Amino acid sequence: MRKSAIIVLLVALCFAGYVFFALFGTEPVKVTETRLVRSGGQVLVEGEVRNTGDDAGPLQVEVHYFDRDGRSIGKDVVSVDGLRHGAAAHFKSSPRADDGVADFSIYLNHGRNPYGN
Repeated sequence: MRKSAIIVLLVALCFAGYVFFALFGTEPVKVTETRLVRSGGQVLVEGEVRNTGDDAGPLQVEVHYFDRDGRSIGKDVVSVDGLRHGAAAHFKSSPRADDGVADFSIYLNHGRNPYGN
């Protein structure tokens, strides 16, 4: 193998490693242990948010509900107070009528950025 090809390969590997490292640490607050709970014709989502980065301010956990065809059928918002480094907080959405809820997704809303959006 030529010396220039080896250099290009090493640079590409270093770049790929940097991208992986940068993406791995971009979201310090992570959602873990989520589950859909059904009880008496109602449904809710509960789980945990864990902060692996610096102290974080208040955030909102948005729970989006979907039917079997993937269509959105509702949304709940749960507020979580600030989390210190290494802290975890349990969250639970409000019970809602089980109108064919088949799946859910979660979005963490940290509020507006310094640019206002």
